Amino acid sequence: MATYTIIHKFDEKTLEICEIIKKNIKLEYDEKNPNIVFTIGGDGTFIRACHKYPTAVFFGVHTGHLGFYSNFSIEELPVLIKQINEQNYQVERIPLLSVQVISDKVYNYTAINEMTIISPPRTLKLDVYINDNFFEHFRGTGMCISTPTGSTAYNKSLGGAVIDHNLKVMQVTEIAGINSSSYETINSPLILGRGYEVELCAVNRYNSVFLTVDNLSLELKNFKKLKAYMGNYFVKVGANTNLNFINRVKRSFLENS
Repeated sequence: MATYTIIHKFDEKTLEICEIIKKNIKLEYDEKNPNIVFTIGGDGTFIRACHKYPTAVFFGVHTGHLGFYSNFSIEELPVLIKQINEQNYQVERIPLLSVQVISDKVYNYTAINEMTIISPPRTLKLDVYINDNFFEHFRGTGMCISTPTGSTAYNKSLGGAVIDHNLKVMQVTEIAGINSSSYETINSPLILGRGYEVELCAVNRYNSVFLTVDNLSLELKNFKKLKAYMGNYFVKVGANTNLNFINRVKRSFLENS
């Protein structure tokens, strides 16, 4: 028998939704190894759940403004529960960014939204390689590499492009890059398709830089380099056939216009 659990916020509305699910879902509750995970809240709640249960199928119910991962509204909850009870639902696969970091030791991560590397106290100097070919000398605060779904998150705030989620690409966006007579970068978001690997190599020895991978934040000692690419990992998400990509963008960013 299929099992489920719920990851949620703790406001009154969210707790009411949790009770509705528990009373009506015909699945066994299992916090350790669920097949299905309901996330009640926003995209932050959804991302936290995905990192905790990477093999489950996720059904996000948003309790505020529309999230890109929280596909279902509160009003759609009865229909969603019925579909799950009848095992009559569709699943989308969201590609993840694979990241390997080498500093004092080797770290391996996957990102649903993006990874960033920054050095707030001093200029970060990186040599950028694409598929082992030198591309540019970067000087600035840092770099952001995002997934298609993550293109609407921090990447968008940096001036990056909003990408159709059906495209398996990654986007490299500068964070306060320096362009001068001595240093010149592409100074534009760079979108790379399947088969590309980006390598960021430290030019100087850094006592400390900061890495973020979705909601994880880590201080790296003696950072040397990192590699990022769109690998074969993915997250399974319950699809809402009434909500396409353009509608998501419009309702998230233009609903009051």
